[in-house]
Amino acid sequence: MRLLLVVLILVTFTLPALAKQESSSPLPVASKEPIEISAAKSLEWDRKNHTYTAKKSALAKRGLFQIAADRLVAKYHGAKGATDIYELDAEESVVIQNPPYTAYGDHAVYDVATGHALLTGQNLKIMTETESLTAKDSVEFFAQENRLTATGDAVAVKSPDTLKADVMNAYFQKDAQGKLAMHKVTASGHVVIQTAKETVYGDKGTYDIPAQKAVLTGKVKIYQDRNWLEGTRAEVDMKTGISQLFAEGSPATEGRVKGVFYPKAQTPAPEAPATP
Repeated sequence: MRLLLVVLILVTFTLPALAKQESSSPLPVASKEPIEISAAKSLEWDRKNHTYTAKKSALAKRGLFQIAADRLVAKYHGAKGATDIYELDAEESVVIQNPPYTAYGDHAVYDVATGHALLTGQNLKIMTETESLTAKDSVEFFAQENRLTATGDAVAVKSPDTLKADVMNAYFQKDAQGKLAMHKVTASGHVVIQTAKETVYGDKGTYDIPAQKAVLTGKVKIYQDRNWLEGTRAEVDMKTGISQLFAEGSPATEGRVKGVFYPKAQTPAPEAPATP
């Protein structure tokens, strides 16, 4: 039987997650709903250190949002009572769910005062039914800015297109139906966009998700098979498959737009059959 603790929060307490469709923020808004903390092995209330610790298959839930881990530690201010939780630490096999998003990592820390959440560890990833985002170093959530940051070889996939960069920032806003959705991604450092027809390289990039258009700047190159083009700015339209390349700034310093095109290899004509 799972051990269970229901904490009735009398002050603001929000937990980190990805976009909640009914909310105006990618993190759940403050609520008067109770927070349910449960565990398969034990649930410890340490009054001296002002913590609740749940061990083995630990789970914290509020409404549709939940965070699961091998170990959960909820910290509270002792002077303000046992319900004034200011931080939640999740350790090992961390899974954060807030439909339609699910995030995975080894360690998560959420600071209630700043609205900042940090997810670290191996195999960091965020999944929806149609999209995925992975990173090697960290995934951070900024509630007040409606922003998510993935650091370290970040890779975003929305089949058949892929966006890669050292650092990515995803921004959320309400769509035409009033539901919160990711609307823009900015990328910096070794930016690569791969589509079904081409691969584009640049130093910085911005991807407009509703319009399905991307802009890359810096040292930009577009490859289509062996053919390639280079410039300082590229505009890629994922819908039409049309890419445009520009040379901005002074030609003496920025260079000219250039393309190299190889003719298709021609199949040798079959030899005429020998006459009898």
